[in-house]
Amino acid sequence: MKPLNISIDGKERQVLAQVVEGQIWFRLDGEVYNYSLLDLKQSGHKKSKSGAKSPDKITAPMPGKVTKLFVSDGQEVKKGDSLLVMEAMKMEYTLKADANGTVEKITAKTGDQVTLGQLLVQLKLTEKA
Repeated sequence: MKPLNISIDGKERQVLAQVVEGQIWFRLDGEVYNYSLLDLKQSGHKKSKSGAKSPDKITAPMPGKVTKLFVSDGQEVKKGDSLLVMEAMKMEYTLKADANGTVEKITAKTGDQVTLGQLLVQLKLTEKA
């Protein structure tokens, strides 16, 4: 990983960044971001914010390796519970439940290499009481 200086609303910030498969990845204020180097070269500003798009689907926010699983199929979880840990860009990321529910399916196991957006845990959401 290498330091990268970025400008946000006119303020300079430094983040650690890594290039993986034509994209530059970095973490800022607890969120993971990636930019296509080709898009940056052509337009200078296309970006995408990584992360789960639906609270019932926990997906890989970047390419990496699953290092720990904290849940099993059928287990009830509450919003904020840790589900798994993955390692990417020489850092560990704990992925947490975005809502209350039951673990319906775990599609990754410890040691698996995963890709950006790959489904890792499927939850069956419970309605709020």
